[in-house]
Amino acid sequence: MRRRSFLEGDFLVLGGRVPRVVGVLIGLTLALSILGALGGREGPLRAAGVLVPALVWSGQAWRLFTWMFFEMEPISLLFSCLMLWWFGRDLIQAWGAGGFLGRYLAFSALPAALTVLMSLAWTDLGMAVYSGQWAITGALVIAWATLFPSRQLLLYFVFPLGGRNLVYITLGTTVLFGLFYGLAGFVPHLLAESLMLAYLRGVSFQRLWLEVRYRLWWRGFRKRSSHLRAVEKDAPSQQDRWLH
Repeated sequence: MRRRSFLEGDFLVLGGRVPRVVGVLIGLTLALSILGALGGREGPLRAAGVLVPALVWSGQAWRLFTWMFFEMEPISLLFSCLMLWWFGRDLIQAWGAGGFLGRYLAFSALPAALTVLMSLAWTDLGMAVYSGQWAITGALVIAWATLFPSRQLLLYFVFPLGGRNLVYITLGTTVLFGLFYGLAGFVPHLLAESLMLAYLRGVSFQRLWLEVRYRLWWRGFRKRSSHLRAVEKDAPSQQDRWLH
């Protein structure tokens, strides 16, 4: 009989069962958001945990894994915890506890890392401040709608949404907010949702990474060898100039 891991348990909360990994993520979000709020909006804990691409380049790489645990508003904190509770339970059934945690961290850190890379070319991203669960919960909603297309939720407790329509609404809402408040502030959100959609459609990130590495190597090789010229077959011998 296989021994259950620590992540596979659950908690009894308010008469209901909450998967242990979901409970831990909710607890971290609550604790860090509340402790961060005690120091004010510019408090030291918040300042050390949120994602600022320029500071990641200076060596503060831990921000890639902490930024999503800091909510700045109480309504956002409440809503993000509810989203983890609602969708986390079903996704754990599909991925397992360890698989859910791994994807939660990957689809939080990878969009953050890509945002940091993009800040090299898009200067508005350099000193932008990113925090909160919106990016990862948007990705989880897309995963839930794709893996459980027959299930529905009630938008504003009135409009039933599920499957492809919920995916469109999630992406469209993020784009709409970006158009009104500036796309630079929603780059990690759009990246997280797009990466999750690509992952669920079978795109191999390992293959993409190898392709990127190959192209970077080939570009560097061509740059290093740009001074070399081919020797014509019938050209006169110039052994003192060429090495073979």
